Amino acid sequence: MEHLIFFDPAGRTQITHSHAPRLDTLQNKCIGLLSNDQWQAYRVMPFIKECLETQFPGCRIMPVDTFPQGVAQIADPGMVGKVTAAGVDAVIIGNAS
Repeated sequence: MEHLIFFDPAGRTQITHSHAPRLDTLQNKCIGLLSNDQWQAYRVMPFIKECLETQFPGCRIMPVDTFPQGVAQIADPGMVGKVTAAGVDAVIIGNAS
């Protein structure tokens, strides 16, 4: 007997691992930027930094070049150690391109 498996095309996925807890405030927080160095990242990431610093003057945004840039670099298992060693409270990852 043949078996057919149907997938729901609604685009939902089962969540098996939740995201890290969100910060309740950006006041006195240090935010790191990890760039995948994709399309227009050299413009977008500094712009995100500028916007956050303007809207949340009590937070510190690390320069984009603080950490290695590129898809392979931010996916490297050692990146977690580098981010942790930098003492950031949160990171923004990628470029959403």
